[in-house]
Amino acid sequence: MSDLAEYACRLHESERRVYPRRLTPLRRGSAVDTLKGVRAVIVDVYGTMVNYWRPGFEERDTREALLVEAFSGIVDRFGMGGTLAAMNPADPPAKTLCDFYNGLLALNRQKSAGEGAALPEIRVEEVWSVIALMLKRNGYDADARAPWRGDPAGFARCLAYTYNFLSMGRELYPGVAVALKRLKDSNMAIGILSDAQFYTPIDLTLMLRDQSGGKIVDCGELFDTDLTFLSYEYGFVKPSEALYRRLFDALYEYQITPDQTVVVGNDLTTDIAPAAALGMRTALFCGDDLMVFGKDRDAGGAVPDIIFYEWEELPERLLFHGGKE
Repeated sequence: MSDLAEYACRLHESERRVYPRRLTPLRRGSAVDTLKGVRAVIVDVYGTMVNYWRPGFEERDTREALLVEAFSGIVDRFGMGGTLAAMNPADPPAKTLCDFYNGLLALNRQKSAGEGAALPEIRVEEVWSVIALMLKRNGYDADARAPWRGDPAGFARCLAYTYNFLSMGRELYPGVAVALKRLKDSNMAIGILSDAQFYTPIDLTLMLRDQSGGKIVDCGELFDTDLTFLSYEYGFVKPSEALYRRLFDALYEYQITPDQTVVVGNDLTTDIAPAAALGMRTALFCGDDLMVFGKDRDAGGAVPDIIFYEWEELPERLLFHGGKE
């Protein structure tokens, strides 16, 4: 286990961030009851497998306050207050750190747009690497504060992971681990196509381990590496055609056709429409009305093949045997 994975595990066990709420399904019609001849299932992460939410994020003012609170947690945990106050005496350290972070995000996106990148994605650890370097140049001693010493890149990843951990709650929707295991046991290849960062597989491992009672030790037991596409690795986010084309090419290597593939997501615009345009079949998760997106936007007329409300029902509706409906 890597240093970062061990650190994430300690945080997860000691300060697990879960904000319970009652899930309300968004009731919609479904094109068919079951999909037959399925050989690959490609799943989105946030809002589909993972309930990525915390109270107050629905409103802009409270959301911004919660994010500043997360930056305050970074300042306190890693002893940055004195350095940040010296760099900008006019503002509280947490606000200064927040401004640095958001400013660097904007610069990265502006640079990508200037280079012609459509729907650009950033690597958050690179943003935190620049922040750590700025702090060091102003006297901050990272080695005295980091969970491990002498590894600037590791410290940047540690900061990025901690900020994400403090910002949002995260837990798997009920039944995800069991459903994925049943699909895997049915000889289906399972992959991921998601807007995500380097820490996403770490979090998935911890959540799957919890929900399965330790029966799943690592997310790699379920997800095929060659069918996993995380946006940070490619520099653009969904619904970029380039991401879906990479999936299309990978399926070809597996000798799996698009109509033998089901893309599972929670967004009509970024999950369902681009997958359907490439001839793949689709399943829309509507078990949490707060996380169903695209219903009020132009989704290119996309209609999912099936709609499901609980993860436990998905293996009953995706069948390996039989032809396309």
